[in-house]
Amino acid sequence: MAGLDALMARCEVIVGGIDGGGLDDLLGLCLLGRDKVTRDWLAWCHAWAHDDVLERRKDIADRLRDFEADGDLTICADPTQDLRDVADVLARIRDAGLMPEEYGVGIDPQGVAALVEELADRQIDDKQIVAVTQGYRLMSAIFGTERKLKDGTFWHFGQALMAWCIGNAKVEQRGSAVLITKQAAGRAKIDPFVALLDAVMLMSRNPEASGGNLDDFIREMKAA
Repeated sequence: MAGLDALMARCEVIVGGIDGGGLDDLLGLCLLGRDKVTRDWLAWCHAWAHDDVLERRKDIADRLRDFEADGDLTICADPTQDLRDVADVLARIRDAGLMPEEYGVGIDPQGVAALVEELADRQIDDKQIVAVTQGYRLMSAIFGTERKLKDGTFWHFGQALMAWCIGNAKVEQRGSAVLITKQAAGRAKIDPFVALLDAVMLMSRNPEASGGNLDDFIREMKAA
């Protein structure tokens, strides 16, 4: 997760977005940071997949293995590895003083009980976790991301995983609302992209880090 290290070194504050469905889906995590010098937004994403996906979706199994080789996807060794790993990454951000005291982690409110328990075990509390309503309510994140990409203030790590996920997404116009859906049910995975939109919703609140910075964290670790 070299990209995570680079993100933490460059940013003054980082929020997380999480999206995932059942065992047949990916669990996506996006960390969105604000550069301490330029204040541009920097996005890093990772995904987890269970072996169920490799068995049930053989048409995309090779692609998932490629993303694993890139270091951008983890194939879980047990049923809860994805939840533990996500909670560990977010705890690392919190311990470095880079997570806001409130609204630091945005999650899809559907089926999150086990994840919330993992976060609670690491003292990431209810003030920092917020349910991000999906569907048309993500419209402001969609338009906001589009605008920042256009004006050059949104940057990413050029991950093939994210190029694939965004390619699987379909924009639907329903009345005056715009929604992001899958191009094809089942094999078209978009969870890390939706996690990015969840994170954009939180960064749009212009958060401040809870205290300290990465340099302080490193000094404290050396002192210990």
